[in-house]
Parts: sequence; structure tokens; C-alpha cells
Amino acid sequence: MTFTKTTLTTAAIAALSVSSAIAKPPPKGGGGGGGSAGYEYYQACGTPNNSVSVSQASLLIGGADAGATGEIAATQWLVDHASGGDYLVLRTGGTGGQADWMCSTFGADLGSAAELSIDDRASANDSTVAAYIQDAEIIFIAGGDQNEYEDFWKGTLVEDALNDHLNVKQAPIAGTSAGLAILGQSYYAPANLGVLSKEILDDPYHSNTQDINHGDFLQHPQLSEVITDTHLDRVTGNGRKAETRHGRTFGFLARSVQDRGTLTARAIGVEEGTFVALDSNSVATVYGEGAAYFMQPNSYPERITAGSTLIWDNSGQAATVYKIQGDANGNGSFDLNSWSGSGGNSTDWYTTGGYDNFNCQSGC
Repeated sequence: MTFTKTTLTTAAIAALSVSSAIAKPPPKGGGGGGGSAGYEYYQACGTPNNSVSVSQASLLIGGADAGATGEIAATQWLVDHASGGDYLVLRTGGTGGQADWMCSTFGADLGSAAELSIDDRASANDSTVAAYIQDAEIIFIAGGDQNEYEDFWKGTLVEDALNDHLNVKQAPIAGTSAGLAILGQSYYAPANLGVLSKEILDDPYHSNTQDINHGDFLQHPQLSEVITDTHLDRVTGNGRKAETRHGRTFGFLARSVQDRGTLTARAIGVEEGTFVALDSNSVATVYGEGAAYFMQPNSYPERITAGSTLIWDNSGQAATVYKIQGDANGNGSFDLNSWSGSGGNSTDWYTTGGYDNFNCQSGC
């Protein structure tokens, strides 16, 4: 890869000390012009272009993870699948502090750590930007706005590089919040307001659900049937109107079943401060403070039409949901191939009519 003079200087200084305070270089105008758009690359520590062996690993993070119980152990698990490799954080809206934290916490196990903010489609089609991704052994897709990820990255060299990372190199990848939202081959990337549980269960084709997509962006080989959701235990509203996202994830699964016309559709929902570590055998272990939910449909919805409440009952067995509570060192086991687990508990979720008749409004 060819670096600019500024990047080389930053990388050289950073290599002297993982903990050195380094000023970020100015944004590079990869088609955006003037540094106000385009892309920004920040080398936090180490020397890039390391060549190390990698093994397939994915860390699915529910958001609000900074400082959470289990964060260190789960991140170490990810790093161990490409020890000595180059760690790259992807995001929009400018670089942040994730790479610096990786340097100070895991610097001895990394060849380098950097951040790359890609903020328009011209930059996402810049070969230099794509090369940063191609050269990384571990990719972390940060939280933010998954609609920007879709708008800026889909159908570009960035998408190609990410899919190469997933399917050819089969190298480690992580995503938190918006970063996790795009890892499933079915995904939700709202252009406007994110849909609420009550909205999608009271109208499965609510205007805020128009950005549920299937199979046209990232092609994670282990998540080919999966739609993901994050922040499941985050409470929206107050008093009797307060709700979490558990019903939303159930609604996403209903839409996936209906829109794709298949009972092979699956959903994985992850609570905040929770990390699902998925190995090369497609077996997951759950770290952290919250729980992960692995959802499988047992039937097609009885009623799923615009303007009407969702009815998905199947005699109280619309979907079987396996819940694993995380802990500091990793708990439970869930095999995505057989869609079966241990160390958790299984319940059936259903609604006889919209949100008010949904049996697991807070996750069961």
C-alpha cells in the first residue's frame, strides 16, 4: 500500500510507543474535496502491512459496550484469531477513539491499529481506501448510522473489500450497534426514524420499516439467513408507554419470513453491553452484561399486512427463542448450523394481535 507523507510520519511515530499521544492527520479528500467530506485515516499505533495467519471469528456486539463486563475477554478472543495483525476500525463521521483504546489495551498483541472514516461514495470507490481494508486482518465496524453505511458503502470497492475479508480471507470481524446491524445478510438500515416494537407489531409495514433489506450488501457466510438487532434492552418511552426492542426483533423475523418466503429465516438480537463470539464452526458463546436471543420461526404469520396488527400465534409457538445470558468469561453455546444451544433457556414467542398481545414485551 502507498501512504501519504503525513500517514507515514504518523505511523512511524506511533510505532515508537503504543501509548504515545499522536495528533490526527487532517482528513484526506478522497473525492469529497477539501477534507470536509471524503475519508479520514488515522494510524493510532504500530506499523501496518503485517502478514499473519488468521482464522474466522465474528464478534457481534449489542452496543453500549465501552467498559462493559466481558469487554476485555471478548475482545481478546477476537484478537487471538489474528495475533500480531492489523486492526482497522471503520465508521463514518470522522475517526474516534476505538483504535487508541485497542493500542493501550491490546497493543502487545497487535501489529497496528487504525481508524478509517468513509463519508461518501466517491471515497468508498477510492482504491486507496479499499486497500486499507484489504490489508487489515481484523475489522471492527463501529456504531453510528447503518443507513450511512448502506448509502456510502453498498455497491462500492469498500463493499467488495469487506466481502473479500469475510469470504476469501475469512478473517476476524466485529460490529457494534450500527456495525452489527449490517452484518446479517438481512438487515435494517432506516433512512428516517428507527421503528419501535409497538410500531412494527401494530403494523408490520409501518413507514419506519421500509428499509428492511435482504441479501444485497454484506455477504457474511455464517449469517446468510440472519437479520440482527441491537440494544434490545434499551427502554424507549416512559410509564405505560415504555418499551424495549424485543418485540421489534420479533417483528423483523416476521418480515423476513414473509418477505423472503422461507422458514429458514433467523434473527439474532443482542442486548447492550453484550458480545456474541462466533467461531469458525458457527458456534457462539456470549460474553457481557446482557443476553443474546437466537430466534427461529415455526410457522408463517397468520396475518401480516400493511395497516393491520401482526397476528403470529401458531397456538402460542410462532417462534422458538433461545436466550443465553452473558458473563465476564463467556457463557453458553449456540450452534448456528443446527440452531440449538446449551447453557441457556428456550421459550416460545407469539402475538395474537399486535404489541398489546405480544407475550414477550421485555424479552421473557
